[in-house]
Amino acid sequence: MRDRGGRLGPGGRWGVAALVTAVLTIGALVSGAVYDGQLHNEDRYAGQLMDRYAEEVSEAISDRVDQYTDTLDDLAAAVGTRGLPDRDEYDSLTAELNGARLPGAASVAFVVAASTGQTSAVQQKWRSLGAAGLRLTPAAGLAEHYFAVFDRMFDTGPSVLGLDMAQSPQSAVVLAMARRSGELAVSAAYQLIRDRRVDPAVRQTSVVFAAPVHTAPDRTGTSTFEGWIVMAVRGQDFLSQTLINRAQGAMQVSLSDPGASGTVIAASRPGTRLHEEQLDRERVLQVGQRPWRIDMWPTRRLLTITDRGISRLTGAAALALTIMLAVVTGVLASGRRRALHQVEQATTALRRDIERRESVEARLREREHELHHLAFHDPLTGLANRQLFYERLTHALTTRNQHVIGVLFIDLDGFKQVNDARGHHAGDIVLKTVAERLHAGVRIGDTAARFGGDEFAVLLESLAEPADARTAAQRIVADVHAPIDITGVAATVTASVGIALHLPGTSDTADDLLRDADAAMYAAKAGGKNRYVLSAAP
Repeated sequence: MRDRGGRLGPGGRWGVAALVTAVLTIGALVSGAVYDGQLHNEDRYAGQLMDRYAEEVSEAISDRVDQYTDTLDDLAAAVGTRGLPDRDEYDSLTAELNGARLPGAASVAFVVAASTGQTSAVQQKWRSLGAAGLRLTPAAGLAEHYFAVFDRMFDTGPSVLGLDMAQSPQSAVVLAMARRSGELAVSAAYQLIRDRRVDPAVRQTSVVFAAPVHTAPDRTGTSTFEGWIVMAVRGQDFLSQTLINRAQGAMQVSLSDPGASGTVIAASRPGTRLHEEQLDRERVLQVGQRPWRIDMWPTRRLLTITDRGISRLTGAAALALTIMLAVVTGVLASGRRRALHQVEQATTALRRDIERRESVEARLREREHELHHLAFHDPLTGLANRQLFYERLTHALTTRNQHVIGVLFIDLDGFKQVNDARGHHAGDIVLKTVAERLHAGVRIGDTAARFGGDEFAVLLESLAEPADARTAAQRIVADVHAPIDITGVAATVTASVGIALHLPGTSDTADDLLRDADAAMYAAKAGGKNRYVLSAAP
């Protein structure tokens, strides 16, 4: 009620207070709900981004390890094929290896086993094979020794010639493991014997790759063990740049050896770490019969990438709007004349806030669309990935069962040589160019996909006749064989293509067609490469 002067009485003031309190309460609840919803979306997107970075880092480490593993396996096979090499042969086999091609590698050596009593004879034998001045010094107290008789050094440190690797427990264990299994093995993380005199401030944790060397099988299929190809690799030089490039400053990464009490092999720690456990990621890789663990933590840079903090801005804006509405409500209840102008201002602010939130929601939808695209497409080439290809093939078999459907499985010939000789950047250019040619060469409605590495696939739906699949395969073989320009220098790869067909009335599954196309592709390789083969499967 009002008095004669138009002022509110006690009852009126209590009514205004109750109305303002109700507006504040409801507004606070709505603001809290908006904040929680926005924060949930931010956390979900940050988690998805961390998962993506984690997979990229894991894949990059795996690719780098595969490069070193392939190099050692190839060298071990070459040495074994020649029997006992002399120094000149070993130098020739390792001439293309260097620190630029194998970052972090300290040396690659040929190591043989000998008992204490055999040391003198073994020393004389390898001196006669070109290791002039070789001096074998067996470690005291050991019955069996592992001597480096040939080496190629990649740094300016001391030579490992004559070194008894048995004096290092980690080296002895990995050599025994490689010999027993017949496969390449990687040691536990430790500090190399030759690095023990290095300043502790710059000394690195290292690992040893060991590949067993066997002679070519004789007529009875029996091969003889001759020794090991051993490569010492310093962890930080080995992987630090890879970790920095892949993490892009958005997270800190640590690569460790769980079997060696969690010893850190390599690490990248840019920026300031965020202590949010729900965003921490861990992956485990099997490397040379040994697990490696990758721990990843987000940094503050991740906040800028994911627009983290918009939830606080939205919540604050909603709360400010609530207070404004409460003030407006109080003003309206106590005086209409002053309220009209303030209502107009509040409406404008509300409209801006709605527009701001709509903009935020649009950005989130755009980010979700990008993540969906990443989930079903190859990040390097933009083609469909294996999962999307499989879904489209299954859909085609379900909806177009009475049509001819073709599956082409494509493997690049000569890609590994280009990648090894000219680096991963050149390999990426080759993969992108082949992807562009495949995409341009298929019909609208067909699907070109990258399965990983240098393997691709093409889905041909609703073919007029089976011969159309041969025509498409022939065109792909020709398109891929065209020269590819890599920074002004041409490179050439070829394609081996396997074709599998689904004919009307048959009950092929997606797995059947992929298996048959894969087998046909290997038949094309065996037949001389740069060709296609149609699967003989019914």
